[in-house]
Amino acid sequence: MVNFAEIWSTFDWVIILAYFVVIIAVGLTMRKRASKNMKSFFVASRRLTIPVLIGVGAASWYDSWTIVGLAECGTTMGVCIIFIYIIPTAILRLPLAVWVGPLVRNKIPDWVITMPDLMAYMYDRKTKLVMAIGMLPPMLYESALLTAGGQVIAYVTGMNMWLAFSILGVIIIFYTSLSGLWGLAVTDMLQFVVMSVAAGILCFGIYSHFGGFGSLFDQVGAVNPDFLTVTGGNNAIAILGWVISALAMYANSQCYQRFGSSKGGGDIKVSYTCIMLFGLLFSTVMVFAGMAALIMFPEAATEAPSEAFWGVVFTTLPVGLRGLFVAALLSAVMSTVSADYLITGAVVMHDIIKSFFKPDMSDRGEVFGTRVVIWIMGISMILATYFWSGGISKAYYYCGGFQVAAFFVPLIFGLFYTKKTAASGFWSLVLTIIAYFIWQFVLGVPGGIPANVACVIFSMIVYVVVSKLTYKGGNEKKLEA
Repeated sequence: MVNFAEIWSTFDWVIILAYFVVIIAVGLTMRKRASKNMKSFFVASRRLTIPVLIGVGAASWYDSWTIVGLAECGTTMGVCIIFIYIIPTAILRLPLAVWVGPLVRNKIPDWVITMPDLMAYMYDRKTKLVMAIGMLPPMLYESALLTAGGQVIAYVTGMNMWLAFSILGVIIIFYTSLSGLWGLAVTDMLQFVVMSVAAGILCFGIYSHFGGFGSLFDQVGAVNPDFLTVTGGNNAIAILGWVISALAMYANSQCYQRFGSSKGGGDIKVSYTCIMLFGLLFSTVMVFAGMAALIMFPEAATEAPSEAFWGVVFTTLPVGLRGLFVAALLSAVMSTVSADYLITGAVVMHDIIKSFFKPDMSDRGEVFGTRVVIWIMGISMILATYFWSGGISKAYYYCGGFQVAAFFVPLIFGLFYTKKTAASGFWSLVLTIIAYFIWQFVLGVPGGIPANVACVIFSMIVYVVVSKLTYKGGNEKKLEA
């Protein structure tokens, strides 16, 4: 295996250190602008324009799972992950970009700034509380992203893995708690540029190393012919589970936060369509890198796919460009983790404590409390990296699967189903959360049917049945695009 520390150069270090300095400087600079009230801290006073939205949207949609996780899938599944996940993801996100996002921005009242707020608007306060509590367990996904970033820091420095997780985690906590979405907006623009350039450089490096992608595919096919097929040897149910997991963004709190921070719905259509095109190319490059890892480091690819992936990066890229690619991974980690820390802080302070226990809390008190929660959440996620010591490729499957199962139906049906009721939103949310944990962890996925597939169907049935039983007509909120 590659000795990362020996290859890592002073110039690579300069790039990484400069990146961290810029990120922290942005946090300090934007602190005052973000401290006025919760709207300025959480949705940047709803003033983000198209170029900024492209940066913050891409940084939230494409994270370190997109880099390391998809590379691991390329190593263990081959090109099929492109057909059963990456392409369906782009197709299924198109309505979110051109229809759902603009509707949320243009038709929802100004006081709605979080996803639980949206539940309160569409249903009632009980549903808001259940949504707020239900949003906390999926935050384990952030510890998986932190694992990916900490691992590469440990590889190149030789430092203890836990120390690497802690250093990266504290930096993310620090600048997120300082500047909220204002700081994230600026840093995400920088991170988007770094991620784009790094992906292009890696693609060229792999192409040059193998003398073309045809040679790479031939060698992968010799290892396992299934890795060059559309299905990869997966059965229909397993494929359906991957496809449905692409719906996770419809239930992702970062999306609704970004939608709410834009100047208008038209900006969302333009920016998120551009993001989807970028995502197709970026994600495909990472799969190719994972396939290259299978050929270049076959032993490590079996035991530690993420380490084999970094072996490809460090072998194919020259001095300086390695540092840029590591910065790209750290960009992906920091943009997504920081955004979810911010969301968690808002959920706890704004949606739970202020809404149900201390309604007279001042704006400044709410912002201060959110910062405290960000620190608590951040430290907890550093400790939770333990759960992903065996690899992060399943992180999105489990955490994203839970979000789809629990949140997709009450969110999307709430926006478009004309006969919704408060009871239908509440009971579909509560019963599906319970059903997910029973199906996944108690019954052990009976029949091989993924929990997200089974629970989305269950949630739809509950929602429609309860709506039929409780709908009286005339009093429900109706939204029009």
